[in-house]
Amino acid sequence: MRRKPVVLLSTLALAAIGLTGCGSDAEESGTEAEPTTAETTAPEAPTAPAAVETEDTEPEPTQEPEGDAEDAPATGADLPDPGPAPEGAIIPTAALEEPPMALGEYKLRPAEGPAHIYADEMTSVMISVDTNVLGSPYEQLAEYIETDNTPAGTGSCGTNESGSSITCYQRTEDGVITLNASPDEISLEDMVVFVNQYAAAAGAA
Repeated sequence: MRRKPVVLLSTLALAAIGLTGCGSDAEESGTEAEPTTAETTAPEAPTAPAAVETEDTEPEPTQEPEGDAEDAPATGADLPDPGPAPEGAIIPTAALEEPPMALGEYKLRPAEGPAHIYADEMTSVMISVDTNVLGSPYEQLAEYIETDNTPAGTGSCGTNESGSSITCYQRTEDGVITLNASPDEISLEDMVVFVNQYAAAAGAA
């Protein structure tokens, strides 16, 4: 009967040891269940300085004053086309004796006889104004320039049948005069503008 207390004590001791072991395991498991979640941030790489874009700025072209262009003499193409003279208008005789000295880029050249010569600065275009009055009426003379016949000044302009010459007949106070030019030097359209300018400058009315 005396051995029972010893056995009982031994049993209690073992139970206590078991409880102690369970408590240690619980603490260790609890520690592992709640690990420290410290966020570790990697150091940021140094940001490279932004490249500064440099644009090659070309110098703006210098604009010439507009006044210089306006002061420049007008060429034949720059002069306004006054159009044909009014129906029935004629060129006065005085204008044939003292013709206009210049019409746009075309200037009067020294010449002898009844023919006046207008030419540009390079003498690449020459226009003849024959002030010798013709005896035939205008209507009859105009039949010779039926090709591309175009009203101009106090008459009309056109080419002959072969197209080798541009001829313009103009009514004057004393009769009909002739203006001639080569189609290789000037177009019929530009010749018409010249004749319109000539008649206007001569005072056709």
